[in-house]
Amino acid sequence: MSLKSNPPWPSVQTVEAMSNFQIKVTTAGKEILILNLKNLIMSRDVYWRLRNEKYFRQVSIDEAGALCWPGGEDLAPEAMEKYAKN
Repeated sequence: MSLKSNPPWPSVQTVEAMSNFQIKVTTAGKEILILNLKNLIMSRDVYWRLRNEKYFRQVSIDEAGALCWPGGEDLAPEAMEKYAKN
């Protein structure tokens, strides 16, 4: 049996790292979100590797739709709107 869910958070289609710890996300609905992760990265030691711009730019999308990095850091899709710039 296959259950298809419709989560309340945006389905990420593309992701692009930008300068100053910002990420551009395009959702399945073609909405563009600019996420400002600077305060999150600077305030949490678990994100210490993301402070390196070269590493930060290695962002990708995992199978669950979360933003992720090679060392295991991630940002859940339901948290993205919290960091979206208005």
